[in-house]
Parts: sequence; C-alpha cells; structure tokens
Amino acid sequence: MFRIFSPAVRRSVALLAGVLWTASCNSDSSTEPTTVAAADSVSLPATASPAETPDSTALADSLTAVDGVTPAYALYGSTGVPYGPMGLWAGTSLEWGPAPFTLSHDNTFANSIVARISAARQKRQRLVLAMTGGPSSNFKTDGKFSLTKWKNRMNTFKTSAIKNAVAAGVSDGTIVGNTLIDEPETKQWGGNITKPLLDQMASYVKGIFPTLKVGVNHGAPGYQWRTGERYRVVDYTLNQYMWQNNGGRIAAWRDAVISRARIDGVTPAFSLNLLNGGVPDNSGTWDCKGTGGKGTRDRKCRMTADQVASYGKAVGPSGCFMMMWQYDDAFMSKSANVTAFRSVASYLATKTRKTCRRT
Repeated sequence: MFRIFSPAVRRSVALLAGVLWTASCNSDSSTEPTTVAAADSVSLPATASPAETPDSTALADSLTAVDGVTPAYALYGSTGVPYGPMGLWAGTSLEWGPAPFTLSHDNTFANSIVARISAARQKRQRLVLAMTGGPSSNFKTDGKFSLTKWKNRMNTFKTSAIKNAVAAGVSDGTIVGNTLIDEPETKQWGGNITKPLLDQMASYVKGIFPTLKVGVNHGAPGYQWRTGERYRVVDYTLNQYMWQNNGGRIAAWRDAVISRARIDGVTPAFSLNLLNGGVPDNSGTWDCKGTGGKGTRDRKCRMTADQVASYGKAVGPSGCFMMMWQYDDAFMSKSANVTAFRSVASYLATKTRKTCRRT
C-alpha cells in the first residue's frame, strides 16, 4: 500500500490524525510482483500513446455557478491535465510553489474541508479529496473491512456547509474527485472487498454529494484484480506505476490499464511511485546506486529524473489527472527533478482535459 504522510505531520506529532492516507503506491501487498534488479537505463518501448479523443462533454457535467462561484472554463481554462503530488498541502498552505503543480491528493477531514476547498480555489489548485483516507485499521473489525465504520467516517461530512462547499468546488473545477479507498486488492483490507461493494460505497457518497466523481486507488497490478466483476457506479480508477511491476515497460502497462478501464466503464487516472518505484536494488549493499536514491522501504529505490519525465509523459495524457506519490522535500528540491516536473507539467498543459466520470 502507499500512504500519504501529510507535511503537517512531518512537523508535529500533534496532528497524528492526519498522518496517513493510504494511496495506491508503496505496495507492500501480496499482489506485488517478484522483481529482478536491472540497470537504471530504462527506455520507453516504441509503442505510441493511444490516440487521444477530445471529450466533448468534459467539464460540462456541472458548470452552473454555485453560490456565485465562477464555472470551470473561466476559472481553470478548458485544456490541460491536472498534475501534482500527493501530500502537497499543510493545512491551508502548500509545501511547494504551487507551480508547476496544479493538483494535489490529500487526506480530507470534515473540520477542515471547507477551508481547504476555499484555499485551493484562491491558489487555482485542483483537489482530489480523500474523505475516508487513513490507515486501514481505522476501517476494519476483526481484521476485515467494515462498511459501517467507513460510512461513519463519511457521515461526518453530512453538513449543509460541507455539501455546499463540495458542490461549488465540483462546479467550478476545483474538486476533481474523491477517493473511496486505497488498494482494495491488497491483503490489508482482509479480503472481503469486491467491486460490487465499492459500487455500493460510491452510491453512498453520491447520495451525499450528487455531483462528486468518486474513484478507487489501485497499485500497479491492481487492474488485474477481480476481473470477473466490473464497476458499475465507480467513476474512475487511479493507477500507480512502479518499475518492478513490469521492468519499466510503462507503455504496455498503460495500455493494459486503459483496456481494463474500458471493460469496467471507468475513466483511468495515473500516478507514479516516485519514492519506491524506481529500479530496485536487490543485490549487495542497499545503496540504490544509479537510481534516484534510496526508497522508503528495504531494497526499494527512487525514480530518476529521466524516469519521472518519460513515464509522466507516457501515461499522463491518457488519464483524467496525473499524480505522484508523494511530496518529499529532498526529492522535490533536486534540480534535475524540478526540471522533470516542469517538463511534464508543460507537456500535460497542452493536452485535452477529460472529466473523471464513468464512460
């Protein structure tokens, strides 16, 4: 699983409630494939990116101004794939820029969501919310996922102020979507989650926030989970790539994710595991020589700047948004990585923006 460690938590254990948002990346799950160390020279295959078909109804789902908020076309423009890291926010301020980033994905709590939406709008930043983010232990009973506990968390958002703020955020484009759960395919949840159950959860959220797009975070192999079922209410899936999943053949992985998304009727979004998704160091001293540096878990390594740039451009245009796990001071401050972030951001800014609704 991958977790978002909020910047505020990094500074103070007093905000322990916001420490974790499981997000589809740092996979320590049973679905993680066995890998073999390889050279850090990873090149993209010759496979061309699928032709992009402009979404003629993108952003047209809810463009009527709510409480005087300007509709999306005027506020954010009609082009560009939203792009940025998870864990970018610290309260109502940002850890970085925000340029070149235009998007973030963070834990979301009822006592701060209205202020977060307002701050994002002022900074022209889009949000992927995580209303039920946090460690899986918060949502389990006897080792199994508890729908009751999950609903109890969602119920904390059932106030008029929050409903109005979310409706306005969806209308003007500030809110891209809300994540239902992270990596349901992994053993952390106890094995009792199914796609029909996730659809039931999606319907519950939509009963509170009718215009809000809802999605599921999957790790790199997650598109292969429960292929005998399909989503029927969930709008999108966020799919996060790690080199070890298929040895750097990211275009092939992207195409497989897109193919599965079509079957499930969802719109795909994509993410890169910056901190643990580079070429792993499986022999000798764990020093991650020739990579982007040591990862956060044993033998895992960070992506190189070249991988960030090439992988981001390979998958970003095919999704309704593009994420990276996760904000990290040291990684973000490296000049080569900054150049890579800017390159990806500039590239995605020219691409047709898609809505995250069901297809």
